[in-house]
Amino acid sequence: MTTLSLSHTPASTTPARCARIAVYLEPSAPPTVSEIAGDDLGMLIERIFEAVARWAKLPIIAIREVIENLVHADFRDALVSVLAGGHVIRVSDSGPGITDPERAMQPGFTTASAHERTVIRGVGSGLPLAATVMDAEGGTIEFAENLGGGTVVTLSTPASVIDDDSETSVMPGADDRLIMALLLEMGPSTPERLASELAWTIGRCGRELVVLESRGLVSRDLDGRRTLTPSGSRLLSTLF
Repeated sequence: MTTLSLSHTPASTTPARCARIAVYLEPSAPPTVSEIAGDDLGMLIERIFEAVARWAKLPIIAIREVIENLVHADFRDALVSVLAGGHVIRVSDSGPGITDPERAMQPGFTTASAHERTVIRGVGSGLPLAATVMDAEGGTIEFAENLGGGTVVTLSTPASVIDDDSETSVMPGADDRLIMALLLEMGPSTPERLASELAWTIGRCGRELVVLESRGLVSRDLDGRRTLTPSGSRLLSTLF
């Protein structure tokens, strides 16, 4: 009798999650679809955000907050659709859904678990912030039940209301100043490299970069690297 010895590779304790990105370049043509997967949830959020932000024509802070919300659904059947030339972003999942959208839009209400709070803020500020930003830009945020369960969040804004080169008089906080100083020292850098240098999570670093980008202080290349803008360099010179 022959005995077979089978070697086992232990399964990962954190199975890879994934999300599909569907970009509709033409209304009458099928979308271009790609899939992003990963074990590190913070990194996965960052990669999904990068893939969507390059096409989007609406507030990036709102996009980031809604994509982070996929953590609550454990990325089950996560799909992000880019429509209307980037003026509509639709994020859907097959998670537990939002039973009370009205309460979900009030600051402080959250269902984030202890584990989820290591990836996202988890203090009930994400969706209210997204709604506030969208409203300020003349846009909307809408919630609907997905087919078979889950949530669909749609962000939409009128054409030509977003100006990526706009500046703001709001002074950056301590974390923002650290990132700006590091970018000045290292030059164009990915969020992963910045997070490593600062000993931060990728989620924390990514959120701060989104804020800086929305204020016109940091720009984003197609490959995801961030660079100080001339406005950012000028402001930084007055802070130190």
